[in-house]
Amino acid sequence: MVAEHCQNVNIVADLFAGTGAVSSAFQDRQIITNDILYSNYISNLAWFSPNDYDENKITTLIEGYNKKQVKTDNYMSVNFADTFFSRNDCRKIGYIRENIETCYNNGEINERERALLITSLLYAMDKIAKTCGHYDAFRRGVEFDQYLELAVPMAKHNNNPQNQCYNQDINTLAPQVQADLVYLDPPYNSRQYCDAYHLLENVAQWTKPEVFGVARKMDRSNLKSAYCTKSATKAFEDLIQKINANYILLSYNNMEEKGNDRSNAKLAA
Repeated sequence: MVAEHCQNVNIVADLFAGTGAVSSAFQDRQIITNDILYSNYISNLAWFSPNDYDENKITTLIEGYNKKQVKTDNYMSVNFADTFFSRNDCRKIGYIRENIETCYNNGEINERERALLITSLLYAMDKIAKTCGHYDAFRRGVEFDQYLELAVPMAKHNNNPQNQCYNQDINTLAPQVQADLVYLDPPYNSRQYCDAYHLLENVAQWTKPEVFGVARKMDRSNLKSAYCTKSATKAFEDLIQKINANYILLSYNNMEEKGNDRSNAKLAA
């Protein structure tokens, strides 16, 4: 579609990037990514950062993590044991995340290597979590029959040196971005992504906040998106006015009142 209808597209900005699925289709060009969730930003940094990384170092660390047996409790096991994960997996998750931060703070790994390790951990967690696709609730009474195992991310070594990854509110960032094509994939309804993926966000940020409720959620007030509220149309109009690009490609799912109120589109038709 882009090749057919857009000319001279050398810089692509994916400003609601998620984990970077769309951005990955434009790796032959300069990519600018942004997402309000830190966990998604980390994923984009892992895949698209212009910095290089030591693949042998990543492989050695991940092999060590997979072999590690953790017997002592930590932030993860104290707060999440036998909910989305078993106590043993929670202990291991907490140990690995803490070790990644220690390695980074000690200068043993660079920023991209840190991002690759965190991304590997988040993907491994999501693969075994006892949920129905998100973290609004966990499945009670189930057997923990899968165990945490990290995979080595197969990330490119020669990304465009001008690639940029951001973790900002999109309406604040937009005036600073200049691109040939801007791709927009805003939230479709009132279901906040930070509510559905709070646990992955918690582990990615690793500030060890207090959690509460059955689903063990942290305070997410600073991660709420205007695009999931009644002010979505106003926010979108403001965004379009701020964008500096030759082309804007929009993806938006409008259920046209087919679902309940939470599922219905927030942008006015």
